[in-house]
Amino acid sequence: LHERIRAAGGTIKFESDVTVDDLAKDPDGIVIDCRGLGARDEQPELRGVKGEMILIETAEVQLARPVRLMHPRWPLYVIPREDNLFMLGATSIEAEDTGVSVRSALELLGAAYTVHPAFGEARIVEFGSGLRPAYPDNLPRIGIRGRRISINGLYRHGFLIAPALAELTLTYVERGQIDNEVMQCL
Repeated sequence: LHERIRAAGGTIKFESDVTVDDLAKDPDGIVIDCRGLGARDEQPELRGVKGEMILIETAEVQLARPVRLMHPRWPLYVIPREDNLFMLGATSIEAEDTGVSVRSALELLGAAYTVHPAFGEARIVEFGSGLRPAYPDNLPRIGIRGRRISINGLYRHGFLIAPALAELTLTYVERGQIDNEVMQCL
């Protein structure tokens, strides 16, 4: 994706804010803002929802794609990675700290065990957490304000819906087509 953006004459900036100078450099250009919680300066309704994850390693389980366990108490994603690694995640805690609680770790590991008992013998490689940007209704939005497009609020399903939002944004940029379910002209 990065190569295609650069080949088309685009610039990618990580960990940066868009300035008036950025827009002035290319009056016909478009700025796509994907800053997540960094966009609270312009979108104060965004909130951080803590998501915790555990990275485990086992050669005893083989998965070709992510698995989502639908359980009322333990919603869980098991995401296979290279080298026999699996990321367990899907906690959703209304807090903006970045620690992993013992309760969450136990619930994630217990839920993984229900997916496959061999996860019980896996080696824990890493615990981690991060903040997911979410709007009050927990739905994603693509905001259009002139030549600036903001994509935000992917909540806890970011890796699943990001490709669809990217495609909607591309369709808007190329053809001006607006999807009224997630796009808002501001």
